[in-house]
Amino acid sequence: MMTCSNPLPVARRAGTLARLVLLAVLALGLASVGVAGPFGAVAHASTEPLPSPLTLEQALGYAAGHPRVLLAPGSKPASFPLARRQPLFLGCHALAFSGTRGRDDQRDVAWSGLVTAEAAQRLEIRQRFFDVLLADLSYARDNEALAVAFIQFDRASVRAELGQFSPLQVAELEAEYQLILRQRAASEASQRLTRSLLAQALGRPDDLPAELVTPDLTPPPASEASPALEAVVQAAVEHNPRVRQLLQDCSDAECALIRMDVQQQALELLTRLDLLRVIAEQARVESDWRDLKLDESRTMYELEVKADLGFSMSQQTRARRDEEQAALCRDLTRAELAALQGRPTP
Repeated sequence: MMTCSNPLPVARRAGTLARLVLLAVLALGLASVGVAGPFGAVAHASTEPLPSPLTLEQALGYAAGHPRVLLAPGSKPASFPLARRQPLFLGCHALAFSGTRGRDDQRDVAWSGLVTAEAAQRLEIRQRFFDVLLADLSYARDNEALAVAFIQFDRASVRAELGQFSPLQVAELEAEYQLILRQRAASEASQRLTRSLLAQALGRPDDLPAELVTPDLTPPPASEASPALEAVVQAAVEHNPRVRQLLQDCSDAECALIRMDVQQQALELLTRLDLLRVIAEQARVESDWRDLKLDESRTMYELEVKADLGFSMSQQTRARRDEEQAALCRDLTRAELAALQGRPTP
């Protein structure tokens, strides 16, 4: 047990050490995001490695050469399943329709049987790309939360040695720290899994992209209205090659079902887009508030009124992640609407 005739300097040194650890943990977390080493990316010998950093436009360029696109129409290999795995983070339907019965695997994916194989692959690449971005933001959020939890636990341990904290209080803070440590470990693992799914979507399963460039997702003007449902359905019937193929030589009942499916998907995408506008505004206001709160905490810290900035920093990171998720979902939904209408994705 530590002994000291003057406990105040001990506490001050512990606080300084804790702040240094906080900065080190944050720096380590930010540096580890997007570094090639932890992901073990190894390219095929017969192909050029993926660009690094990888932009969304570059990633989309790999869609046409993907095996799913090159697969002959009607062929059904029996030796392996063709099902695509779900994204880990980016569930735009679940985000928009909060409070529903839960995650819907069919609605939370961007690809669809109503678009061509190449259009579906481009949508999958876009969603996988965005999933990686959210995985990195989630890791940054959990990394900062871990730094805060560590400082609280570390200070409690020092004060317990001085008789200012009980063993029960220290045990509670340590349990909270271990819980967040577990969450951060899961977030770190998700960085690899999302990159693996993106590599699969690119047709380059052994070349995990380490660093991605966040695209400029400038929101459309507030005055920009969503297209009418009837216009979207009509465009899909007239210009979507996949829908036109499905409507060829179909019975009256089959054609009616196809049109109903097109109309339902168009309605859900348009409704989701309207809801995401509301969510994006709420996320923006939350993020602005957290920025102001961090400024206040920084001022109090400089005046030695507040012990540290960790909590405000972690809350700001969380708010920015939520804001980015809303922006990514708006962009993805607009791309889905474009693909359904047979138009190039934005």
